[in-house]
Amino acid sequence: MESATFRKWLVEHGCRIDTDEHPRGHEGHGEVTVHREGRKARLPLAGAHHALDPRTVRRVCDELGLDPAQLPGPQSRV
Repeated sequence: MESATFRKWLVEHGCRIDTDEHPRGHEGHGEVTVHREGRKARLPLAGAHHALDPRTVRRVCDELGLDPAQLPGPQSRV
């Protein structure tokens, strides 16, 4: 699943997405924090058309209490 599609789906399901700032000197990839009903999950910051690892998508859904079976696209993706 593409990053933009997943983020749009998260917002449609009541999530708020915050970009995190890393402390000075931090190396590595950025992340965003996704909030939903008192829960939160971290999602790698990726380009809009970057394909996310299905394990990452499932982990975020589980941490936020969302059903991955409701994700758009073929059901075999997650």
